[in-house]
Amino acid sequence: MTEPTDLIVAMRRVIRAARVADLAQLPDIDLAADTASLHAIAERLEAEAVDDVRMQITLRTDGLQERLANPPPDRTSRAMEIGLKNFFPYSPYIGPLNPIAPPLEFRVVPGEPWAEIEVEHTFSALYNGPPGAVHGGVISGAMDELLGSVCVINDVSGFTGTLTIKYRALTPVEQPIRMRGWVERVEGRKTFAAATFHRGDTLCVEAEGIFVGGSAADVLS
Repeated sequence: MTEPTDLIVAMRRVIRAARVADLAQLPDIDLAADTASLHAIAERLEAEAVDDVRMQITLRTDGLQERLANPPPDRTSRAMEIGLKNFFPYSPYIGPLNPIAPPLEFRVVPGEPWAEIEVEHTFSALYNGPPGAVHGGVISGAMDELLGSVCVINDVSGFTGTLTIKYRALTPVEQPIRMRGWVERVEGRKTFAAATFHRGDTLCVEAEGIFVGGSAADVLS
């Protein structure tokens, strides 16, 4: 049976292919036909649009509704049980229902006192910035997602207060990048988390984030 996520995977393939294709070489008749087909798909999807912006935990596939009806008692257990990608289904970095997500496949590594997250991912040319390397803004966003997620699985999550990125070396596209995120300490409402990106033994990026608990109004005031 075809699932909504299958459509998203196909959309990602089109986006990636359009990025690397020499579109100037596509015959006008084919370009016009393909453009019309994509517009037709968009029109069908737009007819199913909802009035509100779908928030992260509204994924309605793969039996998630039933699992959420009897959730584990805490956020950590729920995130572990359904997986972070289903906990954040519309994330622009890990979301299975977001076609612009790479997507990163976060793996939770249990530990004491804090669990960590690891992932190995190859960024495609879609995310290219400097010659042969991942765009710095993409790296920053991926770091924010990694740090925020490691807070979630440890039930110390909050809103990003500060995010400090240190670019140690270019992060290459089309090569496997190993990422790791962890919680360093918690001080009251503030959680201090850190993360690194490596290509082999080369440290490409390191980051530190401070995440502040409470409501959005409290954090933004």
